[in-house]
Amino acid sequence: MFDILEKVVDKGREMGATYVELRGEQGFVEFIQMDDSRINALTQRIERGVAIRVLADGAWGFVSTGNLDMLEKGVADATSMAKAAAKTRNEPIELAEVKAYEDKESHKVEKDPRHVPIEEKIQYMNDMTKVVRDHDERISNVTVKIRTASGEKFLVTSEGTKIQSPIMLVWSYPWVTGKDGARLSAARYEEATTHQGWEYLDKVATAEYVGTKAAENVILQLEGVAAKGGLFPCVMGPRVVGTLAHEALGHLAEADLTVNSPFRGKRGEVVASEGVNMTDDGTNAGKVGVSKYDDEGVRSRRVEIIKDSVLKELLINREYATKIGQRITGNARADSYLYPPIIRMRSTIFERGDYAEDEMMEGIEFGYFCEDFRAGSAQMNASFQVGIQRAFEIVKGEIGRPVTDLSISGIATDSLHKIEAVSSVDFPYEVGRCGKGAQEVFVSSGGPDLRFSKGGITFGGAT
Repeated sequence: MFDILEKVVDKGREMGATYVELRGEQGFVEFIQMDDSRINALTQRIERGVAIRVLADGAWGFVSTGNLDMLEKGVADATSMAKAAAKTRNEPIELAEVKAYEDKESHKVEKDPRHVPIEEKIQYMNDMTKVVRDHDERISNVTVKIRTASGEKFLVTSEGTKIQSPIMLVWSYPWVTGKDGARLSAARYEEATTHQGWEYLDKVATAEYVGTKAAENVILQLEGVAAKGGLFPCVMGPRVVGTLAHEALGHLAEADLTVNSPFRGKRGEVVASEGVNMTDDGTNAGKVGVSKYDDEGVRSRRVEIIKDSVLKELLINREYATKIGQRITGNARADSYLYPPIIRMRSTIFERGDYAEDEMMEGIEFGYFCEDFRAGSAQMNASFQVGIQRAFEIVKGEIGRPVTDLSISGIATDSLHKIEAVSSVDFPYEVGRCGKGAQEVFVSSGGPDLRFSKGGITFGGAT
């Protein structure tokens, strides 16, 4: 595909574009859904297409096509679009200078999902359904979803970048509901890899492991005591901490969104309690959402969003690196060839602190330990809301009864100042899907246990 793309890059330059970027993709995409042992969705498709992005007269033009015979027309259309858009701009777009790389990446995959028989995939889903059903007679419904993708993408630019890299995704997601008399509950669990093949489900995210996690959360909700609403001290576990890092704070640090967020103009200022550090690490090899290069061909870097309580860096693409005068970070990502790359998170975490595990709940007479979440969202004013599907009371510094129907909310920029302890214990990462505009990408997030003082988090419950 490189030969085709390089010819079109030259054509774009001839038409007056100052920068031409082509991303070609070819591969396999699959989605399967099983509801109570019945397959209700099974789609497979072979994808092949090219994204064409040009910078002309200081404005962007973008065209995507699945017809490789139409690439010259596509680059002509993108150039015309850019020149028309340029007439409406007050300031021309400028790109930060970057090194042009030539590279061919590969993943050592044991079982490419495109070559795994459909019968094996359905068996995995049946096995998970049985694991969940056998866990407890109060389980009422089980939905299992699987998404896989594999292929290659090719990036060629007018600056000399020429990169081939793999496309890989294996994703497992059960949604489980339970019923005990009039009481209903629901929970989910999610695992994914963007670096391993189907062997990840054979060895790590097995039907037994993922199904048991989801079933346990449902039963805990059925057996839990009603949550109390109000302000309480609390400890957040890694999966909830990851949600706060991503939803409540990570988006505020995306440079194209920062202009409308509470982080605007705050670089170099204290934004969190002492000992708080938060990063988005594009060099965290093997983690979901991490790659060697971003979709502009920039080498991925570790971004220190909060360093020693101070807002230090934002997540940047080439355009915003020039706008705000910050080093390039490699955070430009596109869902597929259908979209242009935009600033996105990759693997966003709070870093470990100095507190031992047995110190995290010391002194809490009554509060909550929030271990896992069902769903979360945040607004650009830093407000957030998260539904908790696995939580426990903290009573006199010890874990107490399980809690049901608990939700948390707050203003993330205020909550940062209420963190009073950061665990030193290593932590697992959680994986998820991040939507921004019309695009969805896979990301990872996490962090050690965090303790918030009273007032840092607002709890919603029955009373």
